Amino acid sequence: MLSAMRRGSSLPAYGFLAFPLAALFLFTLAPTIAGLGLSLFAWDGGGVPRFVGLSNFEDLWADAAFRPALRNTLLFVALSVPPTVVIGFLLAVAVNASWFAGKTIARAAFFLPTILSIVAIGFVWRWLLDPEAGLVNWALRGVGLEQPPDWLNDGWWPMASIVLVSVWRGVGFCMVLYLASLGSISRSLYEAAEVDGAGPWSVVRHVTWPQVAPTTAFLLITGVIGALQVFDIVFVMTGQVESDRTNVLNLYVYRQFTYGQLGYAAAIGVVIFTITILATLAQLAWYALRGKGV
Repeated sequence: MLSAMRRGSSLPAYGFLAFPLAALFLFTLAPTIAGLGLSLFAWDGGGVPRFVGLSNFEDLWADAAFRPALRNTLLFVALSVPPTVVIGFLLAVAVNASWFAGKTIARAAFFLPTILSIVAIGFVWRWLLDPEAGLVNWALRGVGLEQPPDWLNDGWWPMASIVLVSVWRGVGFCMVLYLASLGSISRSLYEAAEVDGAGPWSVVRHVTWPQVAPTTAFLLITGVIGALQVFDIVFVMTGQVESDRTNVLNLYVYRQFTYGQLGYAAAIGVVIFTITILATLAQLAWYALRGKGV
């Protein structure tokens, strides 16, 4: 009787899980499997796809435009994710300090860019960084710099500008999560550090930072996954200009789709998927080894 009641009580749970699992399969798992399969075909969207095996990947390796896109994507990950996490942590420590006034206003101000449309942010920064009419170059000319950089077209300035805007947008989210973690740290740890004569920086480094390690792991893993999929901010800020300095993998996928190279675009997507899986597994393994003291 009891086992029958338990089986009956589990049915509503499966009912609640059915819809999200169905949505996950329909919008995530099924397209992923379809993309993996499509990467083995040549198809322009019409007619019957032609099986080509690994030819798309062979062509991809020989493609002169693929390597700059891969390099720029990895560069964006390396330059945007760690600073975003570290700056978010430092801001959280400062805002959480007893001497800091206006905590609510500071949290709202830093978190606001996170909830704004990335397309709107891209257009605003594109206007601010315009070489002729932008406020940034106008201010630089006002302080005596006669030839300010062309932020979105000259050399590595476009990628640097995109990275800075990405960091600016992401630090608020990291700060809010760190603030939640800081609130759960036992006060006795800080009191013990004060008794031992530890200074403020030593307390942050040896007490606060280790205690928020799970939050750091979460932010780094999700940050790397998101950065590997960067598209919209690059697309908006560069004005859709094709350049080896700003082209990233997802932007390259988009352009191949617009050219009708659907199988080739899917092969690039498989590369992004593989890099994302490997990066995630590497980080999880590293944190697991750290937890074991290796």
